[in-house]
Amino acid sequence: MEKYLQNWDKIIQSIKNNSSDDIELHKLLDSLKIHKIENGIVYIITPDVLTKYRLEKFHAERISKHSFEITGEKYRHKFVTQEDIDKENEEKNQIPLVVPTQHTSGRKISSIYTFSNFVVGESNRFAFLSSTKVADTQEKLYNPLYIFGDVGLGKTHLMTAIGNYILDNNPGTNVVYVSSQKFAEEYFLATSGRRGDIEDFYNKYNSADILLVDDIQFLKGKTATQEEFFKIFEHLVAFNKQIVLTSDRPANDLENIMSRLKSRFNWGVAVNIKSPDKSLRVSILKSKLKVLIPNPNDVSDEILEMIADLFPSNIRDLEGALRSYVTYCVCMNTPFNIDNLYISLENLIPKDTKTNNEAHSNIEKVISKSCDHFKISRNDLFSSSRKQQIAYARQLVMYILSTNYNIPQTVIGDNVGGRDRSTVAHAIDRIGSLIKTDQMIKNDYDTIIKCVNK
Repeated sequence: MEKYLQNWDKIIQSIKNNSSDDIELHKLLDSLKIHKIENGIVYIITPDVLTKYRLEKFHAERISKHSFEITGEKYRHKFVTQEDIDKENEEKNQIPLVVPTQHTSGRKISSIYTFSNFVVGESNRFAFLSSTKVADTQEKLYNPLYIFGDVGLGKTHLMTAIGNYILDNNPGTNVVYVSSQKFAEEYFLATSGRRGDIEDFYNKYNSADILLVDDIQFLKGKTATQEEFFKIFEHLVAFNKQIVLTSDRPANDLENIMSRLKSRFNWGVAVNIKSPDKSLRVSILKSKLKVLIPNPNDVSDEILEMIADLFPSNIRDLEGALRSYVTYCVCMNTPFNIDNLYISLENLIPKDTKTNNEAHSNIEKVISKSCDHFKISRNDLFSSSRKQQIAYARQLVMYILSTNYNIPQTVIGDNVGGRDRSTVAHAIDRIGSLIKTDQMIKNDYDTIIKCVNK
């Protein structure tokens, strides 16, 4: 390893000399560090996953070639991120989960979901605070904690974060995570085999210090499995053990679930994660952007807001769209602009999205030119401020979008600060009436339209 390290700078310089016009490659090379060398493999630390991807796909052979020319020895090169290294170290140093009965849970939970990387907004604040309370208290005040909401809003993230927090602070805790489908499968196999299998099944769940069950709604119609889950539930609560459940709906709305189970689910605290508002969606995108590219400022707020508008209800879809966009621009070495946004997301944008590409572009132009004309910010325009100039500008924007571009009133409301349809309708009627008699309004209207159409 020492010999290779001594020659590392020479290898990098050799590559640069043979690609003097590739400034981007030079920047990539300058960001690299050697992690270790094992079994003829050089592990190189990259600053982020996309740099790792680009190096693996386009430059690995080049680095190996120059390495051989300088050192005279053949090495393979593997690229890793600091997250990869941390995960490897964690697995090496992992402490077995010892439980009072000396039974060790074989199930692990993903370490990537923590409270620190959960982005909080108004739609999920109560769920977040309740989850941290469950994780941070010895008293079982919220038992069970029942987290519900639509698909892709962060229920599993919060539940897993509870488990990770507890394990970080009390490594000996027996945290058992299972999806309801897996629970049903394990019960079926346990009752189909030897007597010892069912005993192992009960030992696993009855010895849990904290039981995390994902998607409890999928127990519907499985009467025998529900009976066994009820017994385990009662046992854990009797011994003051914490239970956390997630579902896609309130407990009372669960289909084909026993009434007494629904009643138990309502014992503790039920928290609803709602669809994120635009502000939270943009915050989530900014948070994810920090781990995707070295300089998050390369992607403008305008682009992030457009992604947030295109994927309004599902955080997984939102994050997937950002990854697709960033990966496309990085791999194709093209700028982070609007044209590339639509190219990269062509197959991801929902067909029933409220605004098509052209409509969304028109909305953005009208908003941008109106803000320039009235010398106000987008935040002012979207705010609840009733200052005369801001309220007037907001109403004029709504009128222009409706009368010139046939944008539906509900879509206008969504894109101008989250107004309801009645507010938009009132603005359109008011400006439509005044513009016939007020020359100043007519002049503002004409000026904005002219700027948009340039």
